[in-house]
Amino acid sequence: MTEAPSYRPLLDSVALRLRLDEEVARVRRAGGFLSLAAIRVEPGPKAPPAAESRLSRVARRLRSSIRLHDVIAARGSSLLLLMPETTGREGVRAAERLLALVRQVDSQEGSEPPRRDSAGVAAVYGEVEGGGAALLAAAEEALLQAAPGQVVRSRTLEGRPRVLVVDDDPAFARALSDAISEREWEAHPCSDVADARQRSRDRTYSGFFIDLVLPGTSGVDILREAVAGQPRRPAILMSGLDADHGTIVHALSLGPVMFVQKPISPADLDAALQMLRELVPGMTRRARGAP
Repeated sequence: MTEAPSYRPLLDSVALRLRLDEEVARVRRAGGFLSLAAIRVEPGPKAPPAAESRLSRVARRLRSSIRLHDVIAARGSSLLLLMPETTGREGVRAAERLLALVRQVDSQEGSEPPRRDSAGVAAVYGEVEGGGAALLAAAEEALLQAAPGQVVRSRTLEGRPRVLVVDDDPAFARALSDAISEREWEAHPCSDVADARQRSRDRTYSGFFIDLVLPGTSGVDILREAVAGQPRRPAILMSGLDADHGTIVHALSLGPVMFVQKPISPADLDAALQMLRELVPGMTRRARGAP
């Protein structure tokens, strides 16, 4: 376990502090994702001033490749990378690429990488209490847990968009929910029709996966109840058979709907979640280049 550097001097920058609070407020207000990576760059075998030089080189390289709406700040052995519209999983990957970039800079300089650099990543979705300071504290906490060369993700602040998975086959509903949960969503399986009717009215669900054929009813009927109090909530209708034209027309009249064939392949699931992502307020992603 490594000691976390102090990032407080970085926040002496009024512009950076305001940007951090502004982005957290945006997430609280409109939804969407926000990640913060706290990076520790070890000095290596040279004197401490070399650590600053090493970090500044990485910062310059990073600034030339990150998205324009990312924010980066560096001082001493500390580096912060604020990544709007980025999930926790994507934030971890970005931090891993950043540590690889540090090693690449070392290699180009002809020095042996100390391989003790580490990172902590914190991500939020939706409601956040405590502003930018809370996000920073979560990233620092994750960094404290990071072994040399490791990236640790904090789940202290994380919330995730919720989807309801309705299918009368409990095993299928659970398996699909697990697959969805691995993709930065919170999925709740439901195999009882009466329970599905009640839970579909819950406004905290951002979207739905609903089997088209259910005992004694239709998935379209469940969808109708889901959108009655909150129109335009997106849904994925699932079926082992091709849906007839009348069902498709009826479902499309209720709001944004996508039909997928069961069993659902990973590619079809990714496409379905992308559709939900584009329609859930605050989750639309901006085009970006990875660091």
